[in-house]
Amino acid sequence: MSPLFENIVWMVLLAAITAYIGTVVLPAHKYRTAYVAAAVVSMLCRYALVYYMYKGGTEAAGTDGLIYHEVAKNVAEQLKSGTPIWAVQYKYTWYTVLMGMQYAVFGVNRYAASFVNVFISVMSGFVLFRIAHALKFTWGKSAAISLAYIFMPSMIVWTTDTRKESVTFFIILLIWYLVQKVLQERNGVPVRTVIHMVLVCILLWISTLLRIYMLYTLGGGILVGLAIHYLKTKRRMSLIFGVMILITCIVVTYTTILVQMDGYHALPLDRSEGGDENISDELGSIFKIIMSKDIPEAINGFLTQPHMEKVSRISDISGNAFAITAVKIEQLLWYLCLVIAIFGIIHAILEWNPYLLGLLAFIVSYSLINALICEDVGETYYRYRAAIVAPTLLIADYRPLFNSLRAIIRGRTGAIE
Repeated sequence: MSPLFENIVWMVLLAAITAYIGTVVLPAHKYRTAYVAAAVVSMLCRYALVYYMYKGGTEAAGTDGLIYHEVAKNVAEQLKSGTPIWAVQYKYTWYTVLMGMQYAVFGVNRYAASFVNVFISVMSGFVLFRIAHALKFTWGKSAAISLAYIFMPSMIVWTTDTRKESVTFFIILLIWYLVQKVLQERNGVPVRTVIHMVLVCILLWISTLLRIYMLYTLGGGILVGLAIHYLKTKRRMSLIFGVMILITCIVVTYTTILVQMDGYHALPLDRSEGGDENISDELGSIFKIIMSKDIPEAINGFLTQPHMEKVSRISDISGNAFAITAVKIEQLLWYLCLVIAIFGIIHAILEWNPYLLGLLAFIVSYSLINALICEDVGETYYRYRAAIVAPTLLIADYRPLFNSLRAIIRGRTGAIE
Protein backbone atom coordinates (compact mmCIF):
# COMPACT_ATOMS: atom_id res chain seq x y z
CA MET A 1 0.00 0.00 0.00
CA SER A 2 1.44 3.36 -1.02
CA PRO A 3 1.81 6.04 1.69
CA LEU A 4 -0.68 8.32 -0.08
CA PHE A 5 -3.31 5.60 -0.39
CA GLU A 6 -2.80 4.63 3.25
CA ASN A 7 -3.34 8.23 4.31
CA ILE A 8 -6.51 8.45 2.22
CA VAL A 9 -7.83 5.31 3.90
CA TRP A 10 -7.14 6.81 7.34
CA MET A 11 -8.88 10.08 6.43
CA VAL A 12 -11.96 8.49 4.89
CA LEU A 13 -12.34 5.89 7.64
CA LEU A 14 -12.06 8.43 10.48
CA ALA A 15 -14.47 10.82 8.73
CA ALA A 16 -16.98 7.98 8.28
CA ILE A 17 -16.67 6.97 11.94
CA THR A 18 -17.18 10.59 12.95
CA ALA A 19 -20.34 10.86 10.86
CA TYR A 20 -21.71 7.64 12.39
CA ILE A 21 -20.94 8.67 15.96
CA GLY A 22 -22.51 12.08 15.35
CA THR A 23 -25.79 10.53 14.26
CA VAL A 24 -25.80 8.23 17.30
CA VAL A 25 -24.70 10.44 20.22
CA LEU A 26 -26.31 13.75 19.24
CA PRO A 27 -30.00 14.38 19.99
CA ALA A 28 -32.37 14.03 17.06
CA HIS A 29 -33.05 17.30 15.26
CA LYS A 30 -33.89 18.43 11.75
CA TYR A 31 -30.42 20.03 11.47
CA ARG A 32 -28.44 17.13 12.93
CA THR A 33 -27.28 15.95 9.50
CA ALA A 34 -26.12 19.46 8.63
CA TYR A 35 -24.28 19.69 11.95
CA VAL A 36 -22.49 16.37 11.37
CA ALA A 37 -21.60 17.47 7.84
CA ALA A 38 -20.08 20.66 9.27
CA ALA A 39 -18.06 18.58 11.73
CA VAL A 40 -16.70 16.49 8.86
CA VAL A 41 -15.82 19.70 6.99
CA SER A 42 -13.80 20.78 10.05
CA MET A 43 -11.91 17.49 9.70
CA LEU A 44 -11.19 18.25 6.05
CA CYS A 45 -9.77 21.63 7.06
CA ARG A 46 -7.49 19.91 9.55
CA TYR A 47 -6.45 17.28 6.99
CA ALA A 48 -5.39 20.08 4.66
CA LEU A 49 -3.43 21.71 7.48
CA VAL A 50 -1.64 18.42 8.15
CA TYR A 51 -0.35 18.30 4.59
CA TYR A 52 0.63 21.95 4.76
CA MET A 53 2.58 21.45 8.00
CA TYR A 54 4.39 18.37 6.74
CA LYS A 55 5.20 19.70 3.27
CA GLY A 56 8.88 19.72 4.25
CA GLY A 57 8.76 16.14 5.55
CA THR A 58 7.42 14.52 8.71
CA GLU A 59 10.91 14.12 10.16
CA ALA A 60 11.64 17.84 10.11
CA ALA A 61 8.39 19.72 10.74
CA GLY A 62 7.19 20.98 14.09
CA THR A 63 8.45 21.55 17.62
CA ASP A 64 6.79 19.54 20.39
CA GLY A 65 4.96 17.46 17.79
CA LEU A 66 8.25 16.40 16.23
CA ILE A 67 9.78 15.58 19.61
CA TYR A 68 6.80 13.42 20.57
CA HIS A 69 6.97 11.70 17.18
CA GLU A 70 10.60 10.71 17.79
CA VAL A 71 9.85 9.45 21.31
CA ALA A 72 6.83 7.51 20.02
CA LYS A 73 9.02 5.69 17.50
CA ASN A 74 11.24 4.54 20.36
CA VAL A 75 8.19 3.47 22.37
CA ALA A 76 6.94 1.47 19.38
CA GLU A 77 10.26 -0.35 19.16
CA GLN A 78 10.05 -1.24 22.84
CA LEU A 79 6.51 -2.56 22.45
CA LYS A 80 7.40 -4.60 19.37
CA SER A 81 10.36 -6.10 21.22
CA GLY A 82 8.00 -7.46 23.87
CA THR A 83 8.20 -4.79 26.58
CA PRO A 84 4.88 -4.62 28.51
CA ILE A 85 3.10 -1.31 28.18
CA TRP A 86 3.45 -0.60 31.92
CA ALA A 87 7.22 -1.06 31.68
CA VAL A 88 7.79 1.13 28.63
CA GLN A 89 10.34 3.92 29.04
CA TYR A 90 9.13 7.25 27.68
CA LYS A 91 9.88 10.96 27.99
CA TYR A 92 7.92 14.17 28.48
CA THR A 93 4.32 12.92 28.47
CA TRP A 94 2.27 9.74 28.39
CA TYR A 95 0.82 10.89 25.07
CA THR A 96 4.02 9.54 23.49
CA VAL A 97 3.00 6.08 24.72
CA LEU A 98 -0.37 6.40 23.00
CA MET A 99 1.38 7.39 19.78
CA GLY A 100 3.86 4.56 20.24
CA MET A 101 1.02 2.06 20.55
CA GLN A 102 -0.43 3.29 17.25
CA TYR A 103 2.98 3.10 15.59
CA ALA A 104 3.54 -0.42 16.94
CA VAL A 105 0.22 -1.68 15.55
CA PHE A 106 -0.13 0.25 12.28
CA GLY A 107 3.43 1.27 11.51
CA VAL A 108 5.19 4.61 11.91
CA ASN A 109 3.09 7.21 10.13
CA ARG A 110 3.01 10.73 11.53
CA TYR A 111 0.24 11.65 9.10
CA ALA A 112 -1.96 8.92 10.59
CA ALA A 113 -1.14 10.06 14.13
CA SER A 114 -2.23 13.57 13.20
CA PHE A 115 -5.42 12.24 11.59
CA VAL A 116 -6.27 10.45 14.86
CA ASN A 117 -5.77 13.75 16.69
CA VAL A 118 -8.15 15.37 14.20
CA PHE A 119 -10.75 12.71 14.99
CA ILE A 120 -10.32 13.18 18.76
CA SER A 121 -10.65 16.95 18.47
CA VAL A 122 -14.02 16.59 16.73
CA MET A 123 -15.12 14.10 19.39
CA SER A 124 -14.36 16.86 21.90
CA GLY A 125 -16.83 19.03 20.02
CA PHE A 126 -19.49 16.31 20.33
CA VAL A 127 -18.87 16.03 24.09
CA LEU A 128 -19.11 19.82 24.41
CA PHE A 129 -22.46 19.67 22.58
CA ARG A 130 -23.75 17.09 25.07
CA ILE A 131 -22.61 19.17 28.05
CA ALA A 132 -24.26 22.31 26.69
CA HIS A 133 -27.49 20.48 25.90
CA ALA A 134 -27.58 18.98 29.40
CA LEU A 135 -27.26 22.53 30.78
CA LYS A 136 -30.65 23.18 29.14
CA PHE A 137 -29.20 25.11 26.21
CA THR A 138 -31.32 24.85 23.08
CA TRP A 139 -30.24 22.45 20.35
CA GLY A 140 -29.22 25.38 18.15
CA LYS A 141 -27.19 27.07 20.88
CA SER A 142 -25.45 23.80 21.78
CA ALA A 143 -24.60 23.27 18.12
CA ALA A 144 -23.33 26.84 17.76
CA ILE A 145 -21.03 26.52 20.79
CA SER A 146 -19.57 23.19 19.70
CA LEU A 147 -19.11 24.26 16.07
CA ALA A 148 -17.46 27.50 17.18
CA TYR A 149 -15.12 25.35 19.26
CA ILE A 150 -14.09 22.88 16.57
CA PHE A 151 -13.67 25.59 13.92
CA MET A 152 -11.69 27.91 16.19
CA PRO A 153 -8.23 28.52 14.69
CA SER A 154 -6.47 27.72 17.98
CA MET A 155 -8.29 24.38 18.14
CA ILE A 156 -7.35 23.62 14.55
CA VAL A 157 -3.70 24.59 15.02
CA TRP A 158 -3.03 22.86 18.35
CA THR A 159 -5.06 19.67 17.79
CA THR A 160 -3.79 18.80 14.31
CA ASP A 161 -0.07 18.20 14.83
CA THR A 162 1.23 15.24 16.86
CA ARG A 163 0.90 17.20 20.09
CA LYS A 164 -0.82 16.07 23.27
CA GLU A 165 -3.37 18.93 23.20
CA SER A 166 -6.07 17.01 21.31
CA VAL A 167 -6.14 14.17 23.83
CA THR A 168 -5.77 16.57 26.77
CA PHE A 169 -8.74 18.72 25.73
CA PHE A 170 -10.86 15.65 25.09
CA ILE A 171 -10.15 14.23 28.55
CA ILE A 172 -10.90 17.60 30.20
CA LEU A 173 -14.30 17.74 28.52
CA LEU A 174 -15.02 14.06 29.13
CA ILE A 175 -14.29 14.52 32.85
CA TRP A 176 -16.68 17.46 33.10
CA TYR A 177 -19.31 15.56 31.11
CA LEU A 178 -19.13 12.66 33.58
CA VAL A 179 -19.18 15.04 36.56
CA GLN A 180 -22.30 16.62 35.09
CA LYS A 181 -23.94 13.19 34.81
CA VAL A 182 -23.16 12.51 38.47
CA LEU A 183 -24.48 15.87 39.69
CA GLN A 184 -27.71 15.43 37.72
CA GLU A 185 -28.42 12.01 39.23
CA ARG A 186 -31.58 12.16 41.36
CA ASN A 187 -32.00 8.49 42.37
CA GLY A 188 -29.43 7.83 45.06
CA VAL A 189 -26.19 6.25 43.87
CA PRO A 190 -27.01 3.68 41.14
CA VAL A 191 -24.37 1.49 39.55
CA ARG A 192 -23.98 3.71 36.48
CA THR A 193 -23.25 6.70 38.73
CA VAL A 194 -20.58 4.72 40.58
CA ILE A 195 -19.04 3.81 37.22
CA HIS A 196 -19.04 7.48 36.23
CA MET A 197 -17.30 8.45 39.48
CA VAL A 198 -14.66 5.75 39.07
CA LEU A 199 -14.06 6.82 35.47
CA VAL A 200 -13.54 10.41 36.59
CA CYS A 201 -10.88 9.27 39.07
CA ILE A 202 -9.11 7.22 36.38
CA LEU A 203 -9.26 10.11 33.91
CA LEU A 204 -7.82 12.46 36.54
CA TRP A 205 -4.81 10.17 36.76
CA ILE A 206 -4.47 10.00 32.96
CA SER A 207 -4.77 13.79 32.68
CA THR A 208 -1.88 14.06 35.15
CA LEU A 209 0.24 11.81 32.95
CA LEU A 210 -0.47 14.15 30.05
CA ARG A 211 0.00 17.46 31.89
CA ILE A 212 1.30 17.15 35.42
CA TYR A 213 -0.68 19.88 37.18
CA MET A 214 -4.07 18.94 35.70
CA LEU A 215 -4.80 16.86 38.81
CA TYR A 216 -5.07 19.96 40.97
CA THR A 217 -6.92 22.20 38.53
CA LEU A 218 -9.48 19.57 37.57
CA GLY A 219 -9.64 17.95 41.01
CA GLY A 220 -9.96 21.31 42.73
CA GLY A 221 -12.72 22.45 40.38
CA ILE A 222 -14.66 19.22 40.90
CA LEU A 223 -14.33 19.49 44.71
CA VAL A 224 -15.63 23.07 44.64
CA GLY A 225 -18.65 21.98 42.60
CA LEU A 226 -19.32 19.00 44.86
CA ALA A 227 -19.05 21.11 48.02
CA ILE A 228 -21.61 23.59 46.71
CA HIS A 229 -23.81 20.74 45.49
CA TYR A 230 -23.80 19.18 48.96
CA LEU A 231 -24.60 22.49 50.67
CA LYS A 232 -27.58 22.95 48.33
CA THR A 233 -28.93 19.39 48.23
CA LYS A 234 -27.47 17.55 51.27
CA ARG A 235 -27.10 14.50 49.03
CA ARG A 236 -24.78 11.80 50.33
CA MET A 237 -23.56 11.14 46.80
CA SER A 238 -21.73 14.48 46.79
CA LEU A 239 -19.76 13.51 49.90
CA ILE A 240 -18.91 10.06 48.54
CA PHE A 241 -17.73 11.48 45.23
CA GLY A 242 -15.78 14.22 47.01
CA VAL A 243 -13.93 11.69 49.17
CA MET A 244 -13.11 9.65 46.05
CA ILE A 245 -11.67 12.74 44.32
CA LEU A 246 -9.67 13.72 47.40
CA ILE A 247 -8.19 10.22 47.78
CA THR A 248 -7.35 10.17 44.06
CA CYS A 249 -5.54 13.51 44.36
CA ILE A 250 -3.48 12.29 47.32
CA VAL A 251 -2.59 8.92 45.77
CA VAL A 252 -1.72 10.37 42.35
CA THR A 253 0.39 13.08 43.97
CA TYR A 254 2.62 10.54 45.66
CA THR A 255 2.63 7.87 42.97
CA THR A 256 2.83 10.04 39.84
CA ILE A 257 3.51 13.75 40.35
CA LEU A 258 6.40 13.54 42.82
CA VAL A 259 7.89 10.66 40.82
CA GLN A 260 7.70 12.43 37.44
CA MET A 261 8.32 16.04 38.43
CA ASP A 262 12.06 15.84 37.81
CA GLY A 263 11.58 14.85 34.18
CA TYR A 264 8.62 17.07 33.36
CA HIS A 265 9.88 19.41 30.64
CA ALA A 266 7.18 22.07 30.96
CA LEU A 267 8.02 23.12 34.51
CA PRO A 268 10.37 26.09 34.66
CA LEU A 269 12.95 24.55 36.98
CA ASP A 270 16.00 26.62 37.78
CA ARG A 271 19.03 24.47 37.06
CA SER A 272 21.54 27.27 36.90
CA GLU A 273 23.49 25.89 39.83
CA GLY A 274 24.16 22.43 38.53
CA GLY A 275 20.67 20.98 38.66
CA ASP A 276 18.11 20.31 41.34
CA GLU A 277 18.86 17.25 43.41
CA ASN A 278 15.54 16.59 45.13
CA ILE A 279 11.87 17.50 45.23
CA SER A 280 12.30 20.30 47.76
CA ASP A 281 14.92 21.95 45.53
CA GLU A 282 12.66 21.64 42.50
CA LEU A 283 9.68 23.10 44.36
CA GLY A 284 11.92 25.84 45.66
CA SER A 285 13.03 26.76 42.15
CA ILE A 286 9.42 26.86 40.95
CA PHE A 287 8.37 29.16 43.79
CA LYS A 288 11.41 31.34 43.12
CA ILE A 289 10.35 31.84 39.51
CA ILE A 290 6.74 32.49 40.55
CA MET A 291 7.79 35.13 43.07
CA SER A 292 9.91 36.84 40.44
CA LYS A 293 6.87 37.44 38.22
CA ASP A 294 4.55 40.40 38.14
CA ILE A 295 1.45 38.34 38.93
CA PRO A 296 -1.26 40.71 37.58
CA GLU A 297 0.75 41.19 34.39
CA ALA A 298 1.28 37.43 34.05
CA ILE A 299 -2.45 36.73 34.44
CA ASN A 300 -3.28 39.44 31.92
CA GLY A 301 -0.73 37.95 29.52
CA PHE A 302 -2.18 34.45 29.84
CA LEU A 303 -5.72 35.66 29.16
CA THR A 304 -4.98 38.13 26.36
CA GLN A 305 -1.77 37.19 24.50
CA PRO A 306 -0.72 37.01 21.75
CA HIS A 307 -1.60 40.63 21.05
CA MET A 308 -2.41 41.61 17.49
CA GLU A 309 1.10 42.69 16.58
CA LYS A 310 2.60 39.41 17.82
CA VAL A 311 0.26 36.89 16.15
CA SER A 312 2.58 36.54 13.15
CA ARG A 313 5.31 35.24 15.48
CA ILE A 314 3.43 31.99 16.22
CA SER A 315 5.75 29.39 14.71
CA ASP A 316 3.03 27.04 13.42
CA ILE A 317 1.41 29.76 11.28
CA SER A 318 4.37 32.04 10.59
CA GLY A 319 4.33 33.22 6.99
CA ASN A 320 0.75 32.06 6.37
CA ALA A 321 -1.25 35.25 5.82
CA PHE A 322 -4.63 33.48 5.92
CA ALA A 323 -3.88 31.69 9.22
CA ILE A 324 -2.50 34.87 10.78
CA THR A 325 -5.66 36.78 9.85
CA ALA A 326 -7.85 33.97 11.21
CA VAL A 327 -6.01 33.98 14.55
CA LYS A 328 -6.31 37.77 14.80
CA ILE A 329 -10.06 37.49 14.29
CA GLU A 330 -10.17 34.73 16.89
CA GLN A 331 -8.33 36.93 19.37
CA LEU A 332 -10.90 39.70 18.94
CA LEU A 333 -13.74 37.20 19.45
CA TRP A 334 -11.92 35.79 22.49
CA TYR A 335 -11.77 39.25 24.07
CA LEU A 336 -15.51 39.61 23.44
CA CYS A 337 -16.06 36.15 24.97
CA LEU A 338 -14.19 37.18 28.12
CA VAL A 339 -16.41 40.26 28.51
CA ILE A 340 -19.62 38.25 28.03
CA ALA A 341 -18.32 35.60 30.45
CA ILE A 342 -18.44 38.20 33.23
CA PHE A 343 -22.24 38.18 33.02
CA GLY A 344 -22.29 34.37 33.06
CA ILE A 345 -20.04 34.31 36.11
CA ILE A 346 -22.27 36.77 38.00
CA HIS A 347 -25.34 34.66 37.16
CA ALA A 348 -23.64 31.42 38.25
CA ILE A 349 -22.72 33.02 41.59
CA LEU A 350 -26.20 34.46 42.15
CA GLU A 351 -27.80 31.12 41.27
CA TRP A 352 -25.17 29.26 43.30
CA ASN A 353 -24.87 26.78 40.40
CA PRO A 354 -22.61 23.89 41.56
CA TYR A 355 -21.58 22.73 38.09
CA LEU A 356 -20.80 26.14 36.61
CA LEU A 357 -18.99 27.29 39.76
CA GLY A 358 -16.90 24.12 39.72
CA LEU A 359 -16.13 24.78 36.07
CA LEU A 360 -15.23 28.36 36.97
CA ALA A 361 -12.89 27.15 39.73
CA PHE A 362 -11.14 24.97 37.16
CA ILE A 363 -10.78 27.90 34.75
CA VAL A 364 -9.39 30.20 37.46
CA SER A 365 -6.94 27.66 38.92
CA TYR A 366 -5.73 26.52 35.49
CA SER A 367 -5.25 30.12 34.35
CA LEU A 368 -3.41 31.08 37.54
CA ILE A 369 -1.02 28.12 37.43
CA ASN A 370 -0.17 28.63 33.78
CA ALA A 371 0.20 32.38 34.17
CA LEU A 372 2.74 31.78 36.93
CA ILE A 373 4.78 28.91 35.50
CA CYS A 374 4.60 29.42 31.72
CA GLU A 375 7.30 31.37 29.94
CA ASP A 376 6.16 34.88 29.06
CA VAL A 377 5.70 34.19 25.34
CA GLY A 378 2.47 34.88 23.48
CA GLU A 379 2.59 31.61 21.55
CA THR A 380 2.98 29.59 24.77
CA TYR A 381 0.11 31.40 26.46
CA TYR A 382 -2.04 30.93 23.35
CA ARG A 383 -1.42 27.18 23.29
CA TYR A 384 -1.94 26.53 26.99
CA ARG A 385 -4.98 28.81 27.16
CA ALA A 386 -6.73 26.65 24.58
CA ALA A 387 -7.65 24.20 27.36
CA ILE A 388 -10.10 26.68 28.91
CA VAL A 389 -11.77 27.78 25.68
CA ALA A 390 -14.56 25.18 25.85
CA PRO A 391 -15.37 25.75 29.55
CA THR A 392 -15.42 29.52 28.96
CA LEU A 393 -17.84 29.11 26.05
CA LEU A 394 -20.23 27.32 28.42
CA ILE A 395 -20.18 30.25 30.84
CA ALA A 396 -20.09 33.14 28.36
CA ASP A 397 -23.79 34.02 28.12
CA TYR A 398 -25.35 37.30 29.21
CA ARG A 399 -28.96 36.27 28.71
CA PRO A 400 -29.56 34.21 31.89
CA LEU A 401 -28.48 37.14 34.07
CA PHE A 402 -30.54 39.64 32.09
CA ASN A 403 -33.57 37.32 32.18
CA SER A 404 -33.24 36.94 35.96
CA LEU A 405 -32.99 40.69 36.43
CA ARG A 406 -35.98 41.22 34.15
CA ALA A 407 -38.00 38.69 36.16
CA ILE A 408 -37.07 40.42 39.44
CA ILE A 409 -38.05 43.83 38.07
CA ARG A 410 -41.37 42.48 36.76
CA GLY A 411 -42.05 40.81 40.09
CA ARG A 412 -41.48 44.01 42.02
CA THR A 413 -43.54 46.02 39.55
CA GLY A 414 -46.39 43.55 39.92
CA ALA A 415 -46.18 43.74 43.71
CA ILE A 416 -46.35 47.56 43.63
CA GLU A 417 -49.41 47.48 41.39
